[in-house]
Order: sequence, then structure tokens, then C-alpha cells
Amino acid sequence: MTESAPVATPLDELVETAVDQTGEDPESIRTWLEPFTDDEAVTPAAIEATVTDVSQVLATAETRVDLATRAHESASDAAADVPDLDIVDVRRRAFAERLADLRADVEALGGELGSAADELDSPADVYEAAVDLHEITTGAQEVVRVAHDLETELEAFEAWLTSANRRHDALVDEVESAEESAAAVAETVESLRAADAPEQERWFDATVQTRVLEVAVADLRAEAADLRTWAEGEGVSFPDDIEARIDEVEREAAANAEALADRPSLDARFADRLEALETELAAVSPPVAWARVDEVIAEARAGISGETSGD
Repeated sequence: MTESAPVATPLDELVETAVDQTGEDPESIRTWLEPFTDDEAVTPAAIEATVTDVSQVLATAETRVDLATRAHESASDAAADVPDLDIVDVRRRAFAERLADLRADVEALGGELGSAADELDSPADVYEAAVDLHEITTGAQEVVRVAHDLETELEAFEAWLTSANRRHDALVDEVESAEESAAAVAETVESLRAADAPEQERWFDATVQTRVLEVAVADLRAEAADLRTWAEGEGVSFPDDIEARIDEVEREAAANAEALADRPSLDARFADRLEALETELAAVSPPVAWARVDEVIAEARAGISGETSGD
């Protein structure tokens, strides 16, 4: 048997050689090669058909990104007609960055597709091409999902820009969410302080939630101020009790933070992560770019549940 991949190679033969060349599991290789297979043989026609299928999935991704781009252009036009406020600018920049990321992803996937099946000089090349094409398909499908979500959010953003009622309702929803979060943390704090040996992970998580809630309060206060200014400029009413409700959330968050500060000595894995989180969040100022904050929170929590206590 030759080391190259001849036209219409029997699947068993190609798998055997690919195993020798790559050291991968034969059943795994066989599974990956399934799209390239026709009547128990890997054929150029089946490979070409697979490339065509992947191209169609990528074309769908490109279309979804185009639709998101149009939604972004429409929202940007709407934003040009509203007051120059931070709460508008931070949203515009976040949407622009997400759209740029999607465009870059589609371009990269196109480049990968262009080279995925260029050189199939050996069974290992054929196997690797099959893996690459699957990954391109998965990546394109993810772009489709993310672009659809972005388009929907951009349409909602445009509606938010053009309706004071929508802006105020969204702010009320955010305040209610903060109130619920503060109440939930308060229950956790009470439970922890009543326990003889409170779990460090629960104490850590409650501290993270409280610190993030403090950031949220600052963000809500800044957003409320901008929205009130906007409402006054348009001559429309603004919810009278919003600032008082934010003040109450701030008081409850402060009480939670004070109670959590009186804690048992934490293992290094918790203490170090809390210190790193504190450093990151200390640099955050309103209006908050929540995508970055979410990343910081995920980093702080990553792997905590599966770790054992430090020495």
C-alpha cells in the first residue's frame, strides 16, 4: 500500500495507514472520515461534496453577519440623533466590537476553508482535512448563532434609543434584578453566619456577588442620571423612586459586605482570587462594560468547585 491517498481508497485501508501516520485511535479516525466516505471508500467526490456543504454553512454565517451589519448601521443612524451621553456611547462601542469580532471570525474561517483540502498527499492529510472541515462547520454555526443574537440585540437597542418608555422600563427591570440579587446574598450571608463551620466556597461566592453588586449599583446610578437628563431634555416624565431604590440596594450591599468581611481565614485559592478580582473591579467605572466584568468573574470562579483546599 502506498503512503499517498489514491482515488477511491477503501476506508479500512486509509484508516489503517492514518493510524500508522498519526497514532490516533482508529475508531476516532473512522468517525471523522465518515463525511468523506461513499460505499466504504473515501472518494474525491465525497470530499468535494463535504467541502461544498461546509461552504454553504459558511455562506450562511456570512449572510447572518451581513444582516447584523445592517442592523448595526440602522442602530448607529438612530444613535446619531440622540443626546451625546455615556450610556449610549458604551453600548455603541460594545456592539461595534462584537460585530468586528464576527467579521474577523468569518474571514478566518474562509481562509481555513480555502486551505483545508488543498493538499491531500497522504491518509494523514485526508484525516486532518476531515477534522479541519468539521471544526470550520462548528465555527460557522457558532457565528450564525452569535450574529443572530447580535442582530436581535441591535434591533432592541434601536428601539431603546427611540422610546423613553423602553429605556425607563429597562432601567426599572435592572433595578429590580439588583434588588433580588441583594436579597439573595443577604439570605446567604445570614445562613453562613449561623453555620458552625461555613463552607469557604459559599463564602467566596457570596463575596464575589456582593462586590459585583457594588459595581452594578454604581452603574445603575450613572445610568439613572443620564436617563433623567435625557428625559428632561425631551420633556418626558422619569420614574420618581428610582434613585431611592438604588440607594436602598447600595445600603443592603454595604451591609452584606460588612458581614462577609468578618469571616474565617480563607484558603489561599479563595483569598488570592478575591484579591485579583478586587484589583480588576477597582479599575471599573460607569458606564460599565459588562462583557469584561463577566470575564473577570468567570476567571475568579474558574475551577473553584473542583479544587481541593490549599496547604
